[in-house]
Amino acid sequence: MSNQPPKWLPIVTRRISVFRNHMHAFGSRDEVKNYLGHGLNYLTIAKDGQASVYLAAKDMKRVSEIIQAHIKNDATFSAAQARDCVNVSNNLVEAAKKSASSEFGTSREELFVAFQSYSAEYIKFNKFMAIPVAIEKFLTASIEAAVKECAPEEDAKEHMTKLMTAPEWSEFQKEQIDLLKLAIGIKQNKKSEIVNLVKQHADNYRWISCYNIDEASYEDNYFVERHNELQKLELSDLEKQLNSLEDQIKQDQVHFEETLEKLKLPEHMVGEIQLLRQYVYLRTYRVEMQTKANYYIQPLFKKISTVFGLPLSLTVALSPKEIETALADKASLLPSETELTGRTQKYGLRYDENGLFFVVGNAVDELEGLELGVAATQESAEAKGVVAFNGTAQGIARVVFTKEEIKNFKQGEILVTTMTTPEFVPAMKKAAAIVTNEGGVLCHAAIMARELKVPCVISTVRATSVFKTGDILLVDAMAGIVKKV
Repeated sequence: MSNQPPKWLPIVTRRISVFRNHMHAFGSRDEVKNYLGHGLNYLTIAKDGQASVYLAAKDMKRVSEIIQAHIKNDATFSAAQARDCVNVSNNLVEAAKKSASSEFGTSREELFVAFQSYSAEYIKFNKFMAIPVAIEKFLTASIEAAVKECAPEEDAKEHMTKLMTAPEWSEFQKEQIDLLKLAIGIKQNKKSEIVNLVKQHADNYRWISCYNIDEASYEDNYFVERHNELQKLELSDLEKQLNSLEDQIKQDQVHFEETLEKLKLPEHMVGEIQLLRQYVYLRTYRVEMQTKANYYIQPLFKKISTVFGLPLSLTVALSPKEIETALADKASLLPSETELTGRTQKYGLRYDENGLFFVVGNAVDELEGLELGVAATQESAEAKGVVAFNGTAQGIARVVFTKEEIKNFKQGEILVTTMTTPEFVPAMKKAAAIVTNEGGVLCHAAIMARELKVPCVISTVRATSVFKTGDILLVDAMAGIVKKV
């Protein structure tokens, strides 16, 4: 077996459309280079509808080094970068609203202008889909080493947990809080406008299910059913839930400040911690804003789909260049529906100094072999990863790949998945433990595990391959080991 360091580091595996993946590639390489002076080579291998995304290891190391140098030389860098991330995220949402508005008509020329306007902001935004990953993997190691120098090793994990809490609520947490407040207000005042109030809440948050542009937004019934479940609880129970959520972030801030004071780390290291902690929030925020933009841009893509004579699911299987070319009155150059349907299940993309390379069919396997090699398959009853929240648990595994499978999850099962997103929260609340292939201290699974206080092992790489639904698992989230028993 080769001892050579890996060329590519795995980032995420989930359903990602061809259009969106191209935008991520452009943002990772071109926009990160414009922003920090060094871009990130990008690779995707998509099979069976699930896209595995990789970034070049050497580029991630170099970008992290650049960021660390900025932190040491400029006390304002961390705050400025956080502001930049928020600004491009908000700009993306506004661009989506504008590009899909009635300001643009349905002619090819108008759709072309609207599409280009949105795409320009989307590419700018995508540098911040890549930068936090580079920050996390390398700054985490730096911070952990500094913490271990200042505290006994047995206390280091607890200190890291307290340092890596989110400083603000995510949009998904705000939705939970707002729904609780609505339920409490209705129960207290016995309001008769329940339907209108719940619909208003739905209008504010129905976008949270649109992880890809072609995914449907939540209907009113989703929120009505959740509200009805809350109404079955006593007022005191609702108020207890709300107080617990609202107090959590205050307690986290106190623990963060106390831990910093106790450790007395060097000033530049405090800057690294503040940036990494800010990205605990921003990593979720930027995904939420991309999801919100997906919801608002749907009308534009539906107009384009009508012009092309394609369903929305196949329009997002086109590359940005293919969409632009077809809108420039060259629809005859569109790939066939058969090819586009194939792309929804299998495609490969590499973007590096040699340019963009996009393949489908058997060429995907060739690209995978060339870039990643052929991994040896072996039977194993164990997976090792990184502890996101301490504890142990034993239970029946349920392997979940899609949000449609979440409804099958049962109380007390072990959630095994590639990586979680906000749609997974109902299952995470029922889970005895959480195990993921991917992630780091900033990932959604780690953040939610800390909030829910559920044992969690992340970054196992292959848990979804080693385990299957129905296996009895022992999750040792002290040692980072998951075993069949």
